[in-house]
Amino acid sequence: KMLRAIHGENTPHAEIAGTLLNLGEYWSKLGKERKAISCYEESLSMKKSIYGENTPHPDVATSLDSLGLFWSKLGDARKAISYNMESLKMRKAIHGENTAHPDIAKSLYIIGVSWANLGEQRKAITYLEQALSMTKDIYGHTAPHIDIARTLHNLGTAWTVLDDHRKAISYLEPSL
Repeated sequence: KMLRAIHGENTPHAEIAGTLLNLGEYWSKLGKERKAISCYEESLSMKKSIYGENTPHPDVATSLDSLGLFWSKLGDARKAISYNMESLKMRKAIHGENTAHPDIAKSLYIIGVSWANLGEQRKAITYLEQALSMTKDIYGHTAPHIDIARTLHNLGTAWTVLDDHRKAISYLEPSL
């Protein structure tokens, strides 16, 4: 209530939008989904109002990712993918369509995991392979990095579900 009094009750402000995003996360952790979604959506709406409805901005992409992760946690992977695809498109517009960037790699990874959760292993593999390639370009092809290990593990799991155990091993072993 204090930030709204300072910046204006109905005035979109980045500090208020950031606080709403944080509140959404905390309400979600407490299992208060309705309060969480209300905060997440108000944060996104406010950020779009501040930066432009169709203007790519990192803060808007972060809110889209948060909504995607929230819906994934609630078991609605299709809704999650929708938000995460919008975030991916925005992040590519911000950083460059063919630029290796950690935020783009993260979006690709999240989308891949969501497809896997829907049982769409081939779609999952497509996104996870892109995430792996980009993550290796960012951190090094032989460097140990947790994002590389997690992506390798998820690729191994996807191939296991598809009963290609040799391919699964080829990803799981390097993930160790």
